[in-house]
Amino acid sequence: MKPFVNLCLSVTLLLLNLSCAESDDSLRVLAAASLTEAFEEIADDFENRTGVKVTLSIAGSSSLAAQMEDGAPADVIALADQETFERVKRSDRLTQSVETIFATNYLTIITPIGNPASITEISDFQGHVIALCQEQVPCGRLTKEIAATLMVEIQASTWEPNVRSVRTKVELGEVDAGLVYVTDVTNRVESVPIKEGEKIKTRYPIAIVDNAKASATEFVDFVLSSDGQEILNRFGFGEPQQ
Repeated sequence: MKPFVNLCLSVTLLLLNLSCAESDDSLRVLAAASLTEAFEEIADDFENRTGVKVTLSIAGSSSLAAQMEDGAPADVIALADQETFERVKRSDRLTQSVETIFATNYLTIITPIGNPASITEISDFQGHVIALCQEQVPCGRLTKEIAATLMVEIQASTWEPNVRSVRTKVELGEVDAGLVYVTDVTNRVESVPIKEGEKIKTRYPIAIVDNAKASATEFVDFVLSSDGQEILNRFGFGEPQQ
């Protein structure tokens, strides 16, 4: 029996070592839902260059902030606005207390294909079925800012946890219109620009989590590099300094 026991122990130790090795060569990145496609490409490019496996955890910014507060494992976090990032700062889990802005974004109106409700501006929302982001999430706060700037009242028929949920409602024709980031517009919806909307922007912060792997710094540097910025720009995100 001893040779068999020794073999089992050896196999177990080997598997543990392999598991640790995989862990050392992997990076866990929490990213806002609106960054999905851009960060998937950034992660793939980063992996090809460095050999470091990137695991993306995508969700609404408020949800990610809550995960950080609850101690969820992470090496890098990238959110859709600075207000939500204040919660992450208060968690005392960041390597540095100052985040880096790596992109900007702004809202647009979207409607089902054909725009059956003939929505041309936010004031047309009155009397129609409208999907908006919940007020506590970044796109919801930006919606509130736009309403205040344009001095209009926006009533929602349904409150959604993130822009992707709003877009899905519009794509399915369940609502007449919704507000999403310009980066979330697809060929399955129609986009209607908001007057002065490009001037009202949200800024995307990124930071390294405390006790992160060394490759976390490389990942953030890549996001900020000309190659990383080119990917973000191609998906519609604005420059950090804008």
